[in-house]
Amino acid sequence: MSYNKAWEVGYARDRAQGRRRYVPATDTRAKLQQLVDARVPVRAIARASGLSDTAVAHIIDGRHEQVQRRTAARIASLTLNDVYARACGSVPSVGAVRRVQALMALGWRKTDLQAEGVPTGQLVTRSRDLISVEGWRQVRDVYDRLSMTLGPSQAARDRAAARGYLPPLAWDDERIDNPRATPQRGGPVEAAVDWVVVDRVVAGGSAGAWCDTDLQLTQDERVAAARGLSTGGSSDREIAEAIGVSPRTVLRLRHRQEISAGRPGTRPGSSEREESMPVDATGSQRLRRSTGLEKVAGYGTVQPRGANVGLSARRGS
Repeated sequence: MSYNKAWEVGYARDRAQGRRRYVPATDTRAKLQQLVDARVPVRAIARASGLSDTAVAHIIDGRHEQVQRRTAARIASLTLNDVYARACGSVPSVGAVRRVQALMALGWRKTDLQAEGVPTGQLVTRSRDLISVEGWRQVRDVYDRLSMTLGPSQAARDRAAARGYLPPLAWDDERIDNPRATPQRGGPVEAAVDWVVVDRVVAGGSAGAWCDTDLQLTQDERVAAARGLSTGGSSDREIAEAIGVSPRTVLRLRHRQEISAGRPGTRPGSSEREESMPVDATGSQRLRRSTGLEKVAGYGTVQPRGANVGLSARRGS
């Protein structure tokens, strides 16, 4: 069977079952524009999305009014971290700068970071819009290793605090590379939470469903959903799949919000693989210690308060 014949058979089957192969490009165009606004090169976006440079440009400028459903789903789930991981050449340096500063806020000195593999301490002291993607990956890898461990220098922590450097708890992995992202700061805030959407995510996550990208959860709705899923016995990995973030972000979110850990495999329908996955007790203990220090420094728990029932209508409820 040739490729064209297979495509035609699949297309006919989808039509017979009422599944549309193509969807309006509106949401895809908006997501691509967000990446462009974040100063991501079009070539990097194309590489991560599996499209050509020309196709990405045509979607953005409105020449393509429809896109394949699987293309729309793939682009909707893209994060800046995903894009940079597949990019070549140069990428914006803002995420690398934030990571280095966050590690310094934990007490890691420049010499420590350079010994661990950060290419240069100049990321902090010089204003540069771009960094090589290789340098970004080196900084990301060091950050992933050290962001849950206190550094050896109290003096470095004091200097970082005086300079206003924000610790890892201030950033989610999915937002740290976005120049428009704002940090999570301490203190209770009033937040609009759509509890209908939260309940839908909790129900879907409890049933093993992946994140519905159309819901576009706010940070406070993610917190509420994570709390509900954890109470129901979902593990960090299961919560990450349900709310559309990485397991590491869930771990940080739980410690920031003082959410107890669910037990892997206790949720109805959990797989044997999930039951057999070891719990990273050492990493969790390190994060607990660094969380305590950061809260003393003023990065406390943010509790969502209140609700906004008007959001449900805009999300198809």
